[in-house]
Amino acid sequence: MDALVNKPLRRPNDDYVLDPHWDFGAPSQIRYYNWTIVDKDGNPDGVFKPMMTIDGQFPGPLIEVNEGDTIVVDVLNLATNATSIHWHGIFQNGTNFMDGTSGVTQCPIAPGYSFRYNFTLTGQAGTYFYHGHQGVQSLDGLVGPLVIHDRDAANNLPLRYESDRVVLLQDWYYDPGSGLLRDSLSPGNEAAPVPNAALINGLNQVDCSLHPGRRCVRDGTALPVLNLNPGANHRLRFANVGGFAWFQVSVDEHSSLPIVEVDGTTIEPAAESVIILSPGQRYSVILTANQATQNNYWLRARMIKACFGEPNMPEDGVDEAKAIVQYSAPSKLLGSQSDTSGLPTTNDTNINYIKTCKDMTSRSTYRPTPPQPAPEYADHSWYLRINLAIGDWRLQRGVINQSSFRPNLQEPTLHRFLDGFASSNFSFNGEGINTAAFAPSELVISNKGVETVDVILQNMDEGSHPFHLHGTQMWILGAGHGYFPGYKALGLKPQGMGLLDPNNSTVIDNPLKRDTATAEGFGWVLLRFVADNPGVWLFHCHMIWHSEAGMAMQFASRLEDMKSWALPEENRRLCGADREELYKGAPPSDDIFFGFHNDDR
Repeated sequence: MDALVNKPLRRPNDDYVLDPHWDFGAPSQIRYYNWTIVDKDGNPDGVFKPMMTIDGQFPGPLIEVNEGDTIVVDVLNLATNATSIHWHGIFQNGTNFMDGTSGVTQCPIAPGYSFRYNFTLTGQAGTYFYHGHQGVQSLDGLVGPLVIHDRDAANNLPLRYESDRVVLLQDWYYDPGSGLLRDSLSPGNEAAPVPNAALINGLNQVDCSLHPGRRCVRDGTALPVLNLNPGANHRLRFANVGGFAWFQVSVDEHSSLPIVEVDGTTIEPAAESVIILSPGQRYSVILTANQATQNNYWLRARMIKACFGEPNMPEDGVDEAKAIVQYSAPSKLLGSQSDTSGLPTTNDTNINYIKTCKDMTSRSTYRPTPPQPAPEYADHSWYLRINLAIGDWRLQRGVINQSSFRPNLQEPTLHRFLDGFASSNFSFNGEGINTAAFAPSELVISNKGVETVDVILQNMDEGSHPFHLHGTQMWILGAGHGYFPGYKALGLKPQGMGLLDPNNSTVIDNPLKRDTATAEGFGWVLLRFVADNPGVWLFHCHMIWHSEAGMAMQFASRLEDMKSWALPEENRRLCGADREELYKGAPPSDDIFFGFHNDDR
């Protein structure tokens, strides 16, 4: 383990550049990865903090695969806290056990334990990522990119490009996430922790004089460099892998950044000059290196402070991370640590900085290609009222229809379903909201067969809530400010049961399909998905302080198919760890704030 702890924290510039010689037509294969989770002190931007890393590096390694490949990741947890790895946006068709959601699909990987993730990538391509799904571990470094290549990319690409790379955006906190989480859940606390800084691909540089109370070493830090061949098109895969901040992204003097992918959905090129990403969202853009004024330009990723509810950053923090877009000869595109002594002198005078926290779909129309029309009829329509509410003992919690979720880390929901089916416990068979087998706070909504489900998210808060659905994508049928206006206003029959006018199918024609969508502050969004992927799937706000405060629920799909499943022995083995070990790194129990007992959950 010492070798991993002493390994250089930062990755070379080219680590997130995709293979230019990639074989899109290679036969499907198994791609193996062997990871060890270790704690170490790191200073991505100069300020040291305790981090949770994969093999001692941050961010985690790029996983680059073809559609149809199988990923096998052996994870050994040598960190202090328990963990799990969620594969954000991956459908996990037939492998719900591998979703990596602590308390929902698996018990956590306790310290000293290991687990093998094994799943095949079917029916999807695009930009994804993975992250720790126990508490707020992504804030401490447990994140990394995952890219799935479309085997038919030559025919499906809306715009050609010469190079391809991932650009990870992340808010960054200087204090350990577990302590911040406990503070955020404490009585009387109504404000989520505000990040200290931002990172691009795990990098930034801060002025250490602004942080006299912290250990800060700027030597060895760096700004990320994107080497681009002049005159060519380049794909930039932006992913907001952070926990709380929305980002606005722009490149100085490059006003054309057409979007070609949204959360794994290829779209017709949509002209944009800035990109806005909530936590969990991804956008691919094409940057044309065609400016002649100079060779270096700033890429700016600015956190939208209006989304924090707090006007100031802590410790005089800077709300912007920057990378250098450098026009380089082709020979420098890979493997070169470019000279950054001549920093860009460009400015952002032409950029209007956003002060609202809305998805880009609220002002633009993005059309998937090839078209993916939504089903005409919904079998079920669920109205979910979401908000942060003050309850007993002045505890602020995330609420969905008066339910505040806390996962059961010893008996995950999927395990209880399968054990219930095996013992012929009919309380697990019910459709709709299942309060017979599950506590109301768990909010489990079940479907027996393949059904189309509508979800109306009504946000009663001033702040926005970007919601992520595990296991599938959702069509965005409508969104707006105020109260949901009703189906009729969108051209649909009550409860989404068909079109009002058979000759007007605009609402379902070819709406955007994605896995993370936002209900703006005091607003609504109508989502439609097909519950055809068997398993238990978490649906939660991806602003990490809100989800860990309880703003989450679960959809259980295709119960009849699940009845034939057997729980893998390796999954059950994880649950054999001591209770205390399983809960390390998880949010504290509310009971500790009542003064009844110590924090043993």
